[in-house]
Amino acid sequence: MRAMAPKLAPKVDLFHVGVIKANVSDALAELVDELPRIGRISFRHLTADLVDRIEVIVRFLALLELFKQGFVELQQNEKFGDIEIVWLGDSESAMVGSMTIDDYEG
Repeated sequence: MRAMAPKLAPKVDLFHVGVIKANVSDALAELVDELPRIGRISFRHLTADLVDRIEVIVRFLALLELFKQGFVELQQNEKFGDIEIVWLGDSESAMVGSMTIDDYEG
């Protein structure tokens, strides 16, 4: 009878894994603060100080939002190559801070 009993699925304890909250709105605010001063930078250099992968992803999502709104130009010369970022914003850039962005938790 024991051979016919359903097997229990293995359970992985995730208690030791900390939750990392990544906020796209905060990343967007940081980019709006940094990019006008820098002007042009590669994505690799922009994210060099970030430790967690989720932070890099959230920074990328914020960058895509800036691109969608026309505040930055993005160029990637080769597949899987680095992305060049050029700030195009002007005096209207203050409006970027008021954009509503979804938060992603990981």
